[in-house]
Amino acid sequence: KKHPHEPFTDEMILRFAYCSPGTTKFNQKASWKVMKKFDRKFLGLKASDIEDQLLSKTLFPIPDLKTLEGGYSMFYMRPSRYFPNQTSTTEIIDNLAYVMTTIMENNEKASKEGIGFMANMDEWKMKNFSVDYCFQFMMMLQGKIPVRVRLFLIVNPPGWFGTIWSIMKPMLAKDFRKKVHVIQDTEISKYLTEGYETYLPDEMKN
Repeated sequence: KKHPHEPFTDEMILRFAYCSPGTTKFNQKASWKVMKKFDRKFLGLKASDIEDQLLSKTLFPIPDLKTLEGGYSMFYMRPSRYFPNQTSTTEIIDNLAYVMTTIMENNEKASKEGIGFMANMDEWKMKNFSVDYCFQFMMMLQGKIPVRVRLFLIVNPPGWFGTIWSIMKPMLAKDFRKKVHVIQDTEISKYLTEGYETYLPDEMKN
């Protein structure tokens, strides 16, 4: 079990520095703020701790799927597989932390430069949404843990997604909003490297 006052390793401190929230890396004030509030349980998460979540295939890494700008590895979510009335916010957030951390631990570029995120909104309904879950999720993407998210694709949202966006938008820093693109699957090629179709989950292949 991690002790709350146990010093961070040099590797972890460097990751905090590289992934400081905001537009620039190595922002000492921003890095220190994240370090002070960091929940150390995320350092000890194991696959066995979130087995049910992993088996649901709600969230998983696709490291060979890369952003067109920068070539950052991606992770993927199918939000329609998450039901707030059945699964706690803590469980989905732990899953998110585990997936993002796993990408970084096996990829030096990801740990220093960042990663991308794709949310496939097919079959997503209001029953898959809660404000608390959305808020906690957005905070994680914006620096609650030392990860720099470079791209956030929201693919195939329902026609009424504008209502949800009006709730999400105030949760996002201005610089982070610029990384968010609400698109149809026909537009994915504008954001991912050539040959991306090979690495898409089967459920997204026509």
